[in-house]
Amino acid sequence: MVFKNKNKLIYIFTFFFLNLNLYANIIYDKNDVIISELDLNYYKQMHFEKFNEKLNNAKALKNLVIVKKVIVSLKINNPNFLDKIDQSIDREIGKSNIRSEIILDIIRYFRTRNEFIYDYFNNNFELKDLKKVFKTINVLELPISENNCLTIMRLVDLSNNNEFLKVFFESMKSQSNVYEISINDMKYNVCVDQRNKKKIEKEIFKYVDLKIQDNFNKFVYEQQKK
Repeated sequence: MVFKNKNKLIYIFTFFFLNLNLYANIIYDKNDVIISELDLNYYKQMHFEKFNEKLNNAKALKNLVIVKKVIVSLKINNPNFLDKIDQSIDREIGKSNIRSEIILDIIRYFRTRNEFIYDYFNNNFELKDLKKVFKTINVLELPISENNCLTIMRLVDLSNNNEFLKVFFESMKSQSNVYEISINDMKYNVCVDQRNKKKIEKEIFKYVDLKIQDNFNKFVYEQQKK
């Protein structure tokens, strides 16, 4: 799966927050949702790590209230789904390592959003989508080789190369790391290292995240009504 490593970005934060101040200032206490100033700071940091976006306190608090309401709703109305999320968290980092309920709920919320991303990628992401992603990458210089990347010949900008686009799409879906294209009727291997692969995957993730936005917002709204 292209996006699985993305989840680990979320979890990096948890290990910095093991010793928590239990007496932090309460800044929100309404309808059984209690949020402290410390909770708000954790959310702002974790949101920035995932989305590279800084939130002001008002926006962060609004988001965090939604996070809490959604997780409470899932506990009541869809416990099997939440249990599946918790099992994946436990496999990744161990729930016992997360000593703050708010951090656990934030991770649960982000993982729930990621389920929408995985579903779209597996069932709806097409070649035309990847083509749009490639258009956002101004330059994609990759090494080419004639001997399975044992020897690099030169760098070639493949951001507008339709054959590489198709090869990358097929390899991505089949989870293969073999990329072969023709240039001037000569066969070459394209050498995609982890750095360049992550660069492309990051743009795919951003694209899919935008595509699922409406459906996820609808899901969030419905959970808050329950």
